[in-house]
Amino acid sequence: MCAPVRTPYGAAMASNSSARHFALLGGYSKSGAFELAEDTLVVTAVGGVSLDLTSATLPPVSTITKISLVGGMSVRVPAGVRVEVEGFALPLITKQSAPSGDGPLVRLRCYGALGGVSVRQG
Repeated sequence: MCAPVRTPYGAAMASNSSARHFALLGGYSKSGAFELAEDTLVVTAVGGVSLDLTSATLPPVSTITKISLVGGMSVRVPAGVRVEVEGFALPLITKQSAPSGDGPLVRLRCYGALGGVSVRQG
């Protein structure tokens, strides 16, 4: 582990952290007070990702990657957080950026056959 990083969006947390979540059926859901890893990977056959980051401790830059056949991604971020969205769902390819402040950057990567990405701020 590297030295802790202090952010205005939460307490100190170790940098270079990662989290992995695997499931055949069902997705991944998280809300409340928790430390978001710098790199989060969710792999499912059928299932998406639902995250509420409004009470989470965010690192300066984080990447959340969802890979599944069927399932989308729904993420709620605090005001001032920058969000980048990238990925594809056949036949649609999505690539957008929605910077909205000078706060932490959350990169959302969503890959699958069916599923979309929904981002809400505040």
